Amino acid sequence: MKKIGPTVREIRKIKGLTSLEVYSGIISKSFASRFENGINEIGSEKLFMVLDNLSMSADEFRFIQNDYHQSKSQELRHQLDAAYDVHNLQEMGKIINENKNSSQPNFRSIAVTGQILLDAYHSKDFIVTSAMNDLWNKLFQSKTWTIQEIKDASILLPIAASKNELSMIPKIVNRFENNCQNYILSNNDPFHITDALMGMYLSLIQIQLNIDNPYAAKKLLTKVTSVNRYNLTWNGRLSEQVIIAIWNLYFGNPQKANKIINTLKDLEELYSPTIDHNLLAILKVRQKLADKYRREQKTD
Repeated sequence: MKKIGPTVREIRKIKGLTSLEVYSGIISKSFASRFENGINEIGSEKLFMVLDNLSMSADEFRFIQNDYHQSKSQELRHQLDAAYDVHNLQEMGKIINENKNSSQPNFRSIAVTGQILLDAYHSKDFIVTSAMNDLWNKLFQSKTWTIQEIKDASILLPIAASKNELSMIPKIVNRFENNCQNYILSNNDPFHITDALMGMYLSLIQIQLNIDNPYAAKKLLTKVTSVNRYNLTWNGRLSEQVIIAIWNLYFGNPQKANKIINTLKDLEELYSPTIDHNLLAILKVRQKLADKYRREQKTD
């Protein structure tokens, strides 16, 4: 990875900016020269001011500094997510096995996340390993969650169900929602945290149905429909529609649910091979289970 100063110089020259335009009021001309030549460094506050003058985020700067590549942990997480989306369980297993004993905590964390996803795919409950408990404790010991921790925190729900600690589920949801609010502005969601919130609600409704708590699952629609839709990307909107479809399969209008499902199927058919197997796989299972639930309700 290149030094910070020379990377700033590279970006400045590409943008056609002068040293005065980038560094005025931040550091002197002579210090800027030494900084760009890798002789001196600057503090984080001044670096952020420089990046603002370059119209660049810290993440984009790091990407360029790393020769236009993500970090190794970001690439690994992308590989895991991509394998999960297309149900490539063999690739997921490979990623898990290669990184579960890594000396780097973030690699181990990705491996644990993958194992939970894999176990939850096969069964609604599973054996909670010591590594999963470590991740559980880490998230609960953190007073506030980072963006990545928020995105990972949905996996606490299947862990709670598998540990039979059902009383923890409302606490997880409350903590998740509170941490999301730290990043969602009144008129903007710069980090797409609303998508993560909707993803958590999608996990939650399935967990609640799996543990035979239809009352809680039925109440969830109020939360889902109160989310600011304008903050959702298409990923979040798709998750929202899946939740609404599931809710209608169980508690509302099955015809409305099937209309949503058919629309999602049409959307998936625009892409070959299929990009994401998860949403339709969820709905296929829920159609069968909801039909059984409705028949049981009629006989009670």
